[in-house]
Amino acid sequence: MELTNVFTAGVNRGNPEFYRESRYELVDNMTRTLEKHIVAFGGDYNWVRTQESFPLFYPFEAHFGSLGAYLGNDGFLGTQCVSPPSNPGGPGPAGCQHPGSIFFERFNAASNFTEPTINPVAFQGTSIPVAIRNQAEGTLDHSYDGLYIQDKWRATNRLTVNGGLRWEWETWPSNVLNTQWRNFDPRLGMAYNVGTKHHVVVRSGFGLFHGMIPAPLLACQRPVCGGVQGKFPGRPFEDSLNAATRAFAFGSDPATMASLLHSLAINGTYPPIALDVVAVRFVQNHQNPYGIQASLAIEFEPLPDTSVSLSVLHVRGVHLGSFFNVNQPDPTATVTLHDSQGRTGPKNVYCSFVPACPFTPTIRQFPFGIYFEATSRWDSVYDGFLLSVNKRLSHNFAYGISYTLAKSIDDGPNPSFVLVPQDSQNFRAERALSSDDVRQRLVLNGTISTPNSWGTVGRDFLFAVITTIQSPLRFTKFAGFDANGDIFDNNDRVGIEPRNTFVGDNFRSVDVRVSRKFAFRERRSLELIAEAFNLSNTLNVRYFNTVYGASDFCPLNAAAFGCAGPTSNPEGSPNALYGTPRAVNNPRQIQLALKFNF
Repeated sequence: MELTNVFTAGVNRGNPEFYRESRYELVDNMTRTLEKHIVAFGGDYNWVRTQESFPLFYPFEAHFGSLGAYLGNDGFLGTQCVSPPSNPGGPGPAGCQHPGSIFFERFNAASNFTEPTINPVAFQGTSIPVAIRNQAEGTLDHSYDGLYIQDKWRATNRLTVNGGLRWEWETWPSNVLNTQWRNFDPRLGMAYNVGTKHHVVVRSGFGLFHGMIPAPLLACQRPVCGGVQGKFPGRPFEDSLNAATRAFAFGSDPATMASLLHSLAINGTYPPIALDVVAVRFVQNHQNPYGIQASLAIEFEPLPDTSVSLSVLHVRGVHLGSFFNVNQPDPTATVTLHDSQGRTGPKNVYCSFVPACPFTPTIRQFPFGIYFEATSRWDSVYDGFLLSVNKRLSHNFAYGISYTLAKSIDDGPNPSFVLVPQDSQNFRAERALSSDDVRQRLVLNGTISTPNSWGTVGRDFLFAVITTIQSPLRFTKFAGFDANGDIFDNNDRVGIEPRNTFVGDNFRSVDVRVSRKFAFRERRSLELIAEAFNLSNTLNVRYFNTVYGASDFCPLNAAAFGCAGPTSNPEGSPNALYGTPRAVNNPRQIQLALKFNF
């Protein structure tokens, strides 16, 4: 049961029911020194068999567009569908809960996946039956391999140059993915000792670093995610790996959905008609992701026992993997909507009746509902400046300062339903500050120890503190329902708002440690430790509720679907919970420990 973009109750759909990995690995390398050169070469071979059972939509999954729809107390289906007087805000009567969509899975291949019901015992908290688990099982064999050669060249007494080349590839069954034979990674690094009394060293580096195909996502294709209908019409470049079970989705008006949910939950009766769901099917020529990395750093020692490092880092992610909905139809209309700053712009919608878009979605190709195709067309860019100051422990005192100023931009390269592009023909609209963008981060640490000269009572104490301050993370403002009418509801944003424009809170935390060591033999000691994390008990919000609850910003477009008049909520949202904390980081924690060293 999912309240779209807010929370999920029940089984975590991201984890398989069963997973086993068998692996063989062969690694060898050789190093030879030739005057000023240290040459190394080698390789590795890894064979992996992945076996997993993944009944993704067992027994079913229901998506609700609002808390009122989830609880059945919004009165949408009549005056009886409200909270009882004895429990204001509580759930309404059974049969009033109305999801926007229901996902389910059929397992009987002998009947061509047409079984009309599921055993209601599935709703009683029992384990998944063996027959279900075995049917939703898949096995994939693959290997990932590499060869490398590198040279460490001591060019002068001050200059050292490291250069190398790595060649990597993965192999998969011929009906799954093509082998990418051109994954060559050149790498070059340099360190120059400028000298002087401050020991100045300049370092720089450049390199390519290939990664692996997202195997867990691909492994899901065989149990359930790949569908049983074969490749999407007109897309012969997809792989040929069909699923062992068949997934479906159904959506309709609230009254119909409430009736179907009640029948499914009580009697185990599937919706009589439904569309096929392909949660992921890879293109056959899916590329390996790789990063392009360049760096420059200066290191020096301004004071005895103190080192300073100034560095800049650029990383570009290329051929990153994710998926998009190829069954999204051509737009049926283009509407003018707003962003949160009041600017207007066009947005494509796909429903047959625009004023009721969530209830009148359309598709491109029957019998598919959603069809997610995995490709390697996403990318990201990270640029950062890093300052590090460290004083080594001397005179019973040490400290460190670490400061990062950075910016991260991407177009949603993560196989997550909330990052599926909302317009499959406009990937550029997905490019924005990354969900992982942390503009500034400061970490301070210090350690003080008491000297032996303080006597038996005062010596061997250690006091340490770590302070962390971090800029806010960013989140996307979701409509909370299928605002554009393409059947899928997890990725719809408000109006023409870009990704990640909701700014969260700063992160602040102070951790402390106090310890005392008692040495009672030359190599044996006992250490008493007391630690406190988030000592000030600061409330650090991890996630916010960013479901706006309407298809456009209500103060700018009061007629937008979901708007219900003026409110005092942030940005005029009809959702009273918009902008409130959804999850928080740990409160104050105190830990006591006893450590015996020998």
